[in-house]
Amino acid sequence: MRQTVRRVMRGAAIAAATSSLVITGSITTGATAESPAAGKAAADDPARPGWTLLYNEDFSAPLTGAGAPWVKENYTNPFDTITDDAGQWYRNDYGPAWTTAFNSFSTYRKEFKVGKDGWLTASLSARDFNKDGVIEAPPSITTQALGGEHVAVLNVPESTGGAIFRPTSKLPERYRIEYKLKTLDFGGKRNGTIEYGGRINGYSTQGCKTQHPWGEGSRSPGWTGDASVPYCQWQDVRQGAYGYNGYHFLSIVDFADPAPRNNHFWHYHRKVLMDAFSQHPDRVGGGTGGRVCDSATNQYYNYRDSSFNTVNMWISGMPNWTPGPGGLPGNSQWFMTSCSGGLAEQQLSSAAELQPELMPNQSYTFAIERDATGYTLEASGNFARAGQRTLRFHRPFVVGNDPIWHYNVKASEYDGRFNGNLVQNDAHGSATWPNQWPSNSAYPDYFVIGDLYTNVYEGSASLTDIRLYVPGQTGANLALNKPATADGQCAASEAPAKAVNGSWTGGGADKWCSLGANKWLRVDLQSPATLRRFVVRHSGAGGEKPVWNTRDFDIQVSGDGTTWTTVASPRGNTADVTTHTISPVTARYVRVNVLNPTGDSDRAARIYELEAYAS
Repeated sequence: MRQTVRRVMRGAAIAAATSSLVITGSITTGATAESPAAGKAAADDPARPGWTLLYNEDFSAPLTGAGAPWVKENYTNPFDTITDDAGQWYRNDYGPAWTTAFNSFSTYRKEFKVGKDGWLTASLSARDFNKDGVIEAPPSITTQALGGEHVAVLNVPESTGGAIFRPTSKLPERYRIEYKLKTLDFGGKRNGTIEYGGRINGYSTQGCKTQHPWGEGSRSPGWTGDASVPYCQWQDVRQGAYGYNGYHFLSIVDFADPAPRNNHFWHYHRKVLMDAFSQHPDRVGGGTGGRVCDSATNQYYNYRDSSFNTVNMWISGMPNWTPGPGGLPGNSQWFMTSCSGGLAEQQLSSAAELQPELMPNQSYTFAIERDATGYTLEASGNFARAGQRTLRFHRPFVVGNDPIWHYNVKASEYDGRFNGNLVQNDAHGSATWPNQWPSNSAYPDYFVIGDLYTNVYEGSASLTDIRLYVPGQTGANLALNKPATADGQCAASEAPAKAVNGSWTGGGADKWCSLGANKWLRVDLQSPATLRRFVVRHSGAGGEKPVWNTRDFDIQVSGDGTTWTTVASPRGNTADVTTHTISPVTARYVRVNVLNPTGDSDRAARIYELEAYAS
């Protein structure tokens, strides 16, 4: 994230954009760490309705390529000529002194393949300050066992380094990418203070930490704007008015083979993203620091009243084509929260607040999906104030006249309507970069996870289960709109038919509910069918308490509706959605026999949808 939210480029200071919002979870007033075994059991089922798992990297195998050599970067193949590390923008703004500053150090890179078919690439960047061929504080990506799992550990001991995971090849046109974050230490408060573990906001106290040589534009307030000043006189990122740390939970970018680069470069190349923005109190100053949404109450509170461990879920919009002297190019920023009803707004708004103290016993899952209409951003976990829940926001590619930047992964998805020329007129030079979004263009998606800034961010994180899904070939739901009966129902609006109507997001009445002594739901498929898989959507899938998810139940089948065979017997369930794959069986009737309806004292059975599939 840039130090300040980009000014509104077109229109009002706050503009809403249509999106859809789904929030599921329980509201809790406190949090207790679960055992590592419990966390693993609750989160490790990779089944996702409607998706087929293509790759799953759990880091149980050694990183055989980690010994690859560091290679000096010569910038002969820049990502762009604008704000890439050797970009013309900086030369035109700062003048010859910037070239001297840029040439005062060397950058080294390391990359290696990870996982089945080498589908992931680990990419690292480091700085050799005195150009003696020795990297002073190299970042690393290693693996280790943690709480019954294996994790990849990204360690960046110096703010001028970077370490990320990305896909080796472009993503499919439709996909879901997700992973589990097990630990995070890139700033934010611990036990109420920004200073902990001998560090300041996650940064080492040794030496200087500045944006050199890619600082804010030369006319940015708070510093001289003179590129000839020593390293330590550039903007301090550890504390002060420019002080912040952070981490990219998951970003989608518009170019191939992303690697760590300076922070300003990324502000022109992201499509959608989720990141941390851990400001130093000096930067917040007497202001609010932005706002954070409490998804339990859908009320905002000031960032300054948080632990600074926030989650931003947002999109990049249109850029300012003419930033002006001493400015920087970058896209408008649109933030989505449950407090805005899922609408994207141009005001710094965090969707949630992490609780790093609960990690690694509890983890957080981040996911991004791309479908035919737009992107969905998803974050799940035990959030401060709100408790355990899933935040999920869908944003169409274009809302009104406001697009997601470079959303088109193929030329046929876009007609050129948002094309423009990026223009710079600065003290030391002018330039025009034409046709920044022309017709017949295409920008395939690539994801980025980790620390991708090489002049800010420092710390460590661990993660596992990076998973790539493609749309599943699930076939028809054989139970959809078929006759359904049950032992009873809680209310007239909660009849058995509601559990086979194909919907589970229509509110509390979009379900079957029973308070009977013997609770069961039966569906007549109307003809014998070969069955291989069942999906049951419980309370949490419909937006009610996850603790009311059906705890113990049997799935049974029958050819005549009288004699039943049990084909699945889930026990101790806590998941919102359960998938049950069985050996093929031929039956006409399907029944869910509820043995224990909830995980607390509530005695009502609640099933929002029962689905049956032949594949």
